[in-house]
Amino acid sequence: MKEEAYEKETTRTRRLGPRTHLLVLVIASILAMTVRDDMQVHLLVALSVVYLVWNHLSRKAFQLVVFYCVCMAFVFFMPNALALGTMKLIVYTMVRMMPVIMIGAVLIYTPPGSIMSAFEKMHVPKPILVMICILIRFFPVVILEMKAIRDGIRARGIFPHWYSALKHPAMAYECFFMPLVVRCLKLSSELASSAELRGIECTNARTSIYPVGFKITDGIVVGVYALIGSAIYWTGGMIS
Repeated sequence: MKEEAYEKETTRTRRLGPRTHLLVLVIASILAMTVRDDMQVHLLVALSVVYLVWNHLSRKAFQLVVFYCVCMAFVFFMPNALALGTMKLIVYTMVRMMPVIMIGAVLIYTPPGSIMSAFEKMHVPKPILVMICILIRFFPVVILEMKAIRDGIRARGIFPHWYSALKHPAMAYECFFMPLVVRCLKLSSELASSAELRGIECTNARTSIYPVGFKITDGIVVGVYALIGSAIYWTGGMIS
């Protein structure tokens, strides 16, 4: 009874498999690098938001849309000064790659065990598979560490206001990024030890509690995303 309930919950929350996310990520990367104007980028972002919502990540989709709007406002209103040119270029590049970031967020929220089982069926080499799983597992842990460092800085009263870090950028770098680098070095070792403890070097076939098959729904989603993305590429310029 519990196994059936768990299987239903897993199917409800994880409709699409990791291979589907990977194929959509490749398609989104190609489209993001080949589109020509901002209207096409907007349409690709809207398409990626639908993909996020389909995978039950509505809150993450809302957060990324807000971040996208803030970046667009920064690019639009920021003057073309020489001192701000590099920053504006970086933000605009992030805006252009937002569809890729959105699809990558879906892959990051996929359980590493499901990714390993799916990629093993694709005969991905073990070193590459281990690197991908540790990389995906690394991002959520780093975000938690960044929040812990921020809370520690606030508790010590170093930056009492949100704009205090802007007044002292060198001190902000020293108080925030240096502890983060040290923690990242320790986290990499901890994640490697955790993966080894879970049998990452085992040569037998891996089993998974997550459904990792490539079903008809997965193929339809990939096809629809590629079809709509291609339509955006060919007709986006005329729409704008």
